[in-house]
Amino acid sequence: MAHSEQGHSEQGELSFLASGTESISVSPAATQAPVECKGIRSTQDFPADPSTLSREQIEHHYQAMRNSHASLTRSRGQLQRRSRELAAAREQFLETLRRYEGRLMELGKERADALRIAQDMHRELEAFEEKQEALDGVLKELDAAKEEAGYWSIFNITRLIERMRRLLRGGSEG
Repeated sequence: MAHSEQGHSEQGELSFLASGTESISVSPAATQAPVECKGIRSTQDFPADPSTLSREQIEHHYQAMRNSHASLTRSRGQLQRRSRELAAAREQFLETLRRYEGRLMELGKERADALRIAQDMHRELEAFEEKQEALDGVLKELDAAKEEAGYWSIFNITRLIERMRRLLRGGSEG
């Protein structure tokens, strides 16, 4: 038992247990204030040299360190989970932006095509109006030529009918 009272076991470890009914008395000055065992703790909260501490104080600090480590591990896990969630949300947001960008590109192309079609239709309408005005002019000249009599009138009517045919086939009034 003397070996056990010295604090060393055969394996070289410290033994803080006293034999039998003996107990280690610790003076109130030697005990530290109760240490909070929950939450994240700084390393400065724990003594650098545990050799001056009683068994109860060592166990108390050990539990506080375990609790602090467990709290840090939970916090790290939560941070990693939130980081994954934010990365997934960011990727989903970027994918949505890419879809919107694609839709805007399609709408832009459709709008450009619609504008080109509208411009083509405008040119066709202007050309049609010009043909219509030319045909109206030829019809007036034809009506005036019908009123006249003679060879010159027949020649003029034939020429006007040729002009009308060219206009109707899509040619110009030349």
